[in-house]
Amino acid sequence: MSLQSTKASGKFMTPEEQDDFEQLLRKMTDISQSTSASQRIVLQKTYDVSGHTITSWRSIDFYYKKNPCPLPTQARGFFTSSLDSVEGKPRIYARGYDKFFNVNEVPKTEWDWIRANTQGPYEMTIKEDGCLILVSAIDETTLLVTSKHAIYVPHSDTASVWVDKHLALAGRTREELAAFLHNLNATAVFELCDDSFEEHVLEYPEETRGLYLHGINHNTLELNTWASEDVARVAEQFGFRKAGLYKFDTMDEGKALADRVRDDKMFNGRAIEGFVVRCRVDSKPYMFKIKYDEPYLMFYEWQKITSKILSDKPYRTRYAMSEPYARWVKKEIRLHPEAFISFGTKGVFRTRKRFLKYYEEANSGMPMEVEAVAPKIVLVPVATIGCGKTTMGHALSKLFGFAHVQSDNIRSKNQGKGLFNKAVIEALDVNDLVFADRNNHIRVMRQSLTNAVYAEHPGCYQVALYWAHNKASVEHILETTGERVNKRGEDHQSLVASLPNVCQIMEHFVGGFAPVDIDTDADQLFHNVIELDPLADAETTLVTIIDGLCNAYPQIIRRPGNDEIQAALQAALDYKPDVLYSSTIGSPFDNMCKDKKKKKNKNKKAEVEDAFITLPKD
Repeated sequence: MSLQSTKASGKFMTPEEQDDFEQLLRKMTDISQSTSASQRIVLQKTYDVSGHTITSWRSIDFYYKKNPCPLPTQARGFFTSSLDSVEGKPRIYARGYDKFFNVNEVPKTEWDWIRANTQGPYEMTIKEDGCLILVSAIDETTLLVTSKHAIYVPHSDTASVWVDKHLALAGRTREELAAFLHNLNATAVFELCDDSFEEHVLEYPEETRGLYLHGINHNTLELNTWASEDVARVAEQFGFRKAGLYKFDTMDEGKALADRVRDDKMFNGRAIEGFVVRCRVDSKPYMFKIKYDEPYLMFYEWQKITSKILSDKPYRTRYAMSEPYARWVKKEIRLHPEAFISFGTKGVFRTRKRFLKYYEEANSGMPMEVEAVAPKIVLVPVATIGCGKTTMGHALSKLFGFAHVQSDNIRSKNQGKGLFNKAVIEALDVNDLVFADRNNHIRVMRQSLTNAVYAEHPGCYQVALYWAHNKASVEHILETTGERVNKRGEDHQSLVASLPNVCQIMEHFVGGFAPVDIDTDADQLFHNVIELDPLADAETTLVTIIDGLCNAYPQIIRRPGNDEIQAALQAALDYKPDVLYSSTIGSPFDNMCKDKKKKKNKNKKAEVEDAFITLPKD
């Protein structure tokens, strides 16, 4: 395929698509500028590049998994001009792939769904272990080189140097590549693999380093991506490295190859991260990935464990060898701290090799004995007032035996901080299932609780029950939850309907609500997130929680019958608190009502810290 012949395959936006794109920009701008933190699920950052204003859009990863996806676009790596651009109509400068998932990560990547809904041919390319790089053209002579979400960062700067190296070897220039991409209105998608710059998980000898071209996407609203064979030809013409390609007529043929690699733990003499699979669904491009637990994901976990220990942060483990690794690396950090000074970019391979040598010598290559521990689950609501978390706690206690720790069951507003966390931990000491009943609507609460649980019960599954606030307006949420608070009247330990300024209190909680983001320190310890609708009725919410728990933990949670669910729900709805505030003790919300000036101090948070534990009754 010549450079000239590819021009005919270029894809530019039609007037209708341009209108849709401008509407998308308006929507993303509105979301990113929302005054409510719970609504800001899209973020933006603007750069000046060669006199052009370019905006990078980044969405919170958690929302890509939702079906239907609430994000304005599923593009991951999305750079545009602004609506008020002085350069003419807004345009897409660079576009990555739509977010795609690992096998069995979401329902639409389960093998049964793939077999039933996808069409071939199935293109399987080796998933190289590096960082995503986008290269496109600002104009016919100027290249734009970005990382997944940023410009002018070390990753994009290093990639830019590699672009020049590859082009020089092929006798090409930046201007030629810019003209090629500009005429096609396309983005070249690469993996940067350079251990001299940054060590990832798998090693790349010097002769294999550089930019691997694995995709070309047109700069359009919907994903329009090239066939892998055409991408490989472009890589050859411009001197880039090619991603290994294997093509099959049926998915079962491709799966057979993937299974062989999984069993062998090697492919063509080296460990690989996995494969990216391209196919079609309803004539549109569809992508998913096949990633390998061993060695790739296990090695990746060791790398994350080391980084967490160095930062004095908690970590999670999935693999049997990870706990021995964690014990070993803690000792190594204590004895040889100088070896870990640059661990973020260097020392990953050296550390792993030393552990594997130690492990083999200490155990003669035999797997270490790992003590079996009964699994524990703590459910952590992320909600605001009136979402129904306490009702869910009582129903789940009735159905499954969850110990119900309620932050509202306090006797004194002067209790010290940390007592809620202590109560949850004490409940976990004697129960395998615990419901941590507090709003946990701000990140500091979630981080404090999940870290405390991890410190005492590191193997515990911490599950967020996330009443997401991004699908409805703040006004609608307050209206619905306010009706529930009014309906319960005085049947609450602290926030009763007759409390002065109850509406302002509820607005305070909703306004401060921080969405769950498992990429943040506050939420990284959540093993699972079950998304709930604050506007849904109690039965719908309970069934959603049950479905989520049974699907994620079938060996721990048995699915109850409908009669059992209805009985538990009715018992929960009939519940009336045994502990109420007296006039001498007061309510934790009193200060919020009596002194409105405190609302101006953003560092003052209403936190209820003490709790009683309600154990399930037979």
